[in-house]
Amino acid sequence: MHIARHSFGNIAGDTIQPLMLQKLYRHSDLKTTINYQANFIHKDADKALDRVLNF
Repeated sequence: MHIARHSFGNIAGDTIQPLMLQKLYRHSDLKTTINYQANFIHKDADKALDRVLNF
């Protein structure tokens, strides 16, 4: 279950609104959802890797 939850968070990235994620994760506090989901958003690192790998 833990791996599935993290996989979902990684796939969701920042494409699902935080309020909907809060409902899906069943968090009582939106801050918990935002802090949790922040672990899965890596746009800056992804862009840096793309610049190196997609020359």
